[in-house]
Amino acid sequence: MKKIAAGFLAGAILMVSAQALGATSSLVGKKIQAEYTINVYGKKLVDPAIIIDGKSYAPVRAIGELAGYKVSISGKNINLDEKDSGAGALANDKNTNAVLGPRPTTTPDPLPAVTKNKIKQIDEKIDTVVDNILVTSSLLKTDANNAELKLKLEQYKSEYTDLLKQKDLELQK
Repeated sequence: MKKIAAGFLAGAILMVSAQALGATSSLVGKKIQAEYTINVYGKKLVDPAIIIDGKSYAPVRAIGELAGYKVSISGKNINLDEKDSGAGALANDKNTNAVLGPRPTTTPDPLPAVTKNKIKQIDEKIDTVVDNILVTSSLLKTDANNAELKLKLEQYKSEYTDLLKQKDLELQK
């Protein structure tokens, strides 16, 4: 009778542990469903976030270093430790023109707020004109002899050139 009870108990333990092992999920081999750009204070991080099974996963090294941590890997552990050099790059990077990457750099912003606003407005107009140029060019591919589209395209290109000149003038102030 003891052998039957011991066998039953061993079988139950093995069955429960096998189910528990099957319940753990690994992301290894799973399909990446999408990639998203990460923006920190309006600046693009070089490494994208990925989506697997509806969950987002961000690049730990890039974000950790941006926040001022020393990132290291030990076995299957990722360690974020404080750097000796003080606060993270993120704290000092809110109002700079730095390009964010694994090791961000910062540059001072010498432009006054009024000039920034004018440049921002010009940039928005440039974006619109570029979109118009792309759409018109695309339409011209399907109807290459359309004189009206050719005229529109030339007008958009001229407007684009004028906007670039305006932006250069603002930057020289």
